[in-house]
Amino acid sequence: MEERLRRLLIKQNPWWTGEKVKLPKFERDMMQNVLKYAKHKQVIAITGLRRVGKTVLMKQLMQKLNAKSNNLCYVSFDDIEFQDYKVIDDIIQYFLEFSDKASNRHLFLDEIQKLPNWADLLKVYYDTEENLKIFISGSASLEISKQKETLAGRILTFHLPVLSFREFTRYFGLDHIVNLKGIERIYDLKLSTEKMRYEKLFREYIIKGAFPELLEEDDEEFIKKYIRESVVEKSISDIARLAKEDEKIIYELFRLLASSNAQLFEILNLAATLKINRNLISRYISLLEKSFLLRINYNFTASVAKQVRASKKQHIAHSSIILALLDYPFSIVETPAVGNLVESIISNSFEKAPFFWRTIQKDEVDIVVKQKETVPIEVKYRSQITNSDLRPILKFCKRFKTKKAVMVTKDILKIQTYDKTKIIMVPAWLFLLIKEL
Repeated sequence: MEERLRRLLIKQNPWWTGEKVKLPKFERDMMQNVLKYAKHKQVIAITGLRRVGKTVLMKQLMQKLNAKSNNLCYVSFDDIEFQDYKVIDDIIQYFLEFSDKASNRHLFLDEIQKLPNWADLLKVYYDTEENLKIFISGSASLEISKQKETLAGRILTFHLPVLSFREFTRYFGLDHIVNLKGIERIYDLKLSTEKMRYEKLFREYIIKGAFPELLEEDDEEFIKKYIRESVVEKSISDIARLAKEDEKIIYELFRLLASSNAQLFEILNLAATLKINRNLISRYISLLEKSFLLRINYNFTASVAKQVRASKKQHIAHSSIILALLDYPFSIVETPAVGNLVESIISNSFEKAPFFWRTIQKDEVDIVVKQKETVPIEVKYRSQITNSDLRPILKFCKRFKTKKAVMVTKDILKIQTYDKTKIIMVPAWLFLLIKEL
């Protein structure tokens, strides 16, 4: 391998020369879950939107593995010099030659989707090298999932989401996890004294809470520019390149979807607006999903065929992306217009995309979660709830014989019973601390 490439590799691995690497002390919730699988042979893949902290997570993992410094190798494919199959093969060989074969060796490959045919290369090393554990990261599940067939049985995938509100508040010294059951008493005993801090942090979370690098940032223009350029534009550029599609049209489609966040959409209407083929719109929406910029929710019905045919609802990955992309002022958090942003935050807080419910008569419930039981959730981010606000969720409960429903509010916390159905009203910030419904 050329001396120039060796110098680049050593620069990415300063611990080889005894240099100590300083990393943020703050750790993502997913850390412990990934660590549990570090002892297994399978490749660990960490996927997620750009700038959510995959690289930091990988480097924190390296420090927790208690391995010899020469048995840890990190390669970032953001460096264009390394985006070559032969070059990376030489680099891995170089690492294997000076590492201790009698101990566990750990290879970390960051932004793997930028390396052509990477799955073939990993398969060879997985099958032939003893004591080699491989970790990879990628910003596009499109490429990870496409290559997983080559690595069938050899790879375990973990999705690193945007920062949750619990993680956001933990960074600022608040660390509460609650259950929906008995929430009024939990609030009285543990949370009431911190209410104002949580409310303030929730407003900040709406504005910038998705990305670790913005935790200490307050400048509105910088936050918006960072999200537009480092997250949205880079992500769309990545997927357009991987899928060999039109980057400009994907970007315009995403802006269009952001402007109608948390609303129903029709493929035909989007195709007419952008003047392109409906099949292309469907493909581009799928690409945006696979880049983690977007999630699609389906109507709650027993028929999968009806779910696919019916109108769907889309939620942008985080409210801060909408504010940046459409250049909305941050003062929007103090207006009624914030309601749709809060609905998406609540919907996206679930690990799997929940459903919504809408009838021909246009009765609608914002979110329907299927866990141990089916729980309808309506988001009314305001300080007053009327009987008409309750009507759709009560209709849902009657039709599907559910005994519990949740109304997410701005600052109301109370439990009421209507015709044997318990309606639990919870402030949005408190709902996001709930571990189990």
